[in-house]
Amino acid sequence: MVGKYIKKYGPGDKIRPFMGLPEIDRSVLYGLLEHAKKKTIKGVFIDTDTYNEIDDQFALVHALLSQQFHSAIDVVAIGAAPFHAPVRKTKDYSHGMELSYEEIHNILEILDCGWDGPTYKGSTLTMKQNDGNPITNESSVALCELANNHYSENDPLFILALGALTNIASAILMDPDIRSKVVVCSLGGLATNLQNFSEFNYEQDTLAAQIVFASGVPIVHFPGFAVTDMLKTTKWELEANVKGKGNIGNFLYQRFIEFVPDCPGRSKTIWDLAPGAWVINPDWFVSEVVHTPILNDNGTWTIYSENHPMRSIKWLDRDPIFQHFFSLLEGQHSGSGS
Repeated sequence: MVGKYIKKYGPGDKIRPFMGLPEIDRSVLYGLLEHAKKKTIKGVFIDTDTYNEIDDQFALVHALLSQQFHSAIDVVAIGAAPFHAPVRKTKDYSHGMELSYEEIHNILEILDCGWDGPTYKGSTLTMKQNDGNPITNESSVALCELANNHYSENDPLFILALGALTNIASAILMDPDIRSKVVVCSLGGLATNLQNFSEFNYEQDTLAAQIVFASGVPIVHFPGFAVTDMLKTTKWELEANVKGKGNIGNFLYQRFIEFVPDCPGRSKTIWDLAPGAWVINPDWFVSEVVHTPILNDNGTWTIYSENHPMRSIKWLDRDPIFQHFFSLLEGQHSGSGS
């Protein structure tokens, strides 16, 4: 199936609904978006720019410990997403992806939770750099193979998209049939009522984000500002609940204090906890099904009433998410799995 529907979407092309790909039956999309709210064990592929900041590290540990102690999710694979950020002194997107891949393995070694699933390197380019063509890489190929061989519209693969959407856009263009077998849980942009999606993840590869949102794939959208920025924590909270909780607790605490200036009243948002927490327990969130917006080149949304549906996260309850995370760290440290 790979390459069956490959079409060039360059920077100047109009991104339209379904992009000329085969349209997905709306009832299938609504079914997938409703399935996403069910409290069932869900297969998860984590696509992460792990070294970009510090929140991906927390999200990865949260997901893996949830699987180890509560079997709330089944993490089937982890892929490294590209990024390029001066704060991390990256040379280019390829360098950012390689640093993220190394950080994934660093976490797995320190966490030592017995997870032995595959890890994949992702794209070394953005979609714009590749003239809108899909970028075949380990992660995009694995997404296609996993979705086609192990998942269906009745039991979809949940993709936790914690960085740029490059790997996922490539997989969709390589094989559009996976769209009815996956749910993309994408963190990025702002709430659609704010008429702006400018934010790090989507700005890293805007064309990839445009392709994913226009493709018809079912999306659960986690806005950065105004929603997931509720997931703030402080050095003092982490001193009490993370520091000293084994090697992984000390690692996460050290990453935090290295990244966040030490000053009274300073907090830091752990954005990327949100998608995994929602898969674990959607009751911690308020969401609604809305029309998927079109992402414009100027960084704004256009709400198109004829567009396919997506689930939009409107609010989250910060406290039980952090309480769950802290209890998992304590459980691993004490050996109780609380």
